[in-house]
Amino acid sequence: MRSADAPPPGFYPPAPYSGHWVWIGIALLGVVLVWYVWVWWATRARPVVVPRRITPDRLSRIRADYARQIDLVVAQAHDGAITQRRAHQQVSVLVRHFVQEVSGIRAPTMTLTDLTSSGERLSPVSRVVGVLYPGEFAPRETQSVAGAAQVAKEVVSRWS
Repeated sequence: MRSADAPPPGFYPPAPYSGHWVWIGIALLGVVLVWYVWVWWATRARPVVVPRRITPDRLSRIRADYARQIDLVVAQAHDGAITQRRAHQQVSVLVRHFVQEVSGIRAPTMTLTDLTSSGERLSPVSRVVGVLYPGEFAPRETQSVAGAAQVAKEVVSRWS
């Protein structure tokens, strides 16, 4: 005879979960938590950085430095050290970084449409980038960078 506490024959209690599954679940929750923290951090409002006032002496040094760098890119393209496409890209980057260094405007991350729609302040930069775009993105390299570099140097020399 069977005791009242004994399970009926053929009945087995459920098998316990392995301890590995608990750690896998905790790790997945941790990954989800890290994802939410990263999304929050990446999309938070960033403080506006106001550039310090640039003295006329420092502005003239910055202008001379960027004009020299543009001339260096043109010389490298003329010597064949870099392609005309690469030269157009580098001149575009130089003009955009100049504007950011002098005024604090995030021009390096702006498209031509962004620059054009930003108003009169950035219209000289949008003209330079508009001149550089065909040389940067045309199917074939056909344009010399010299003309675009001259326009870029004019913007660097006149920007305030």
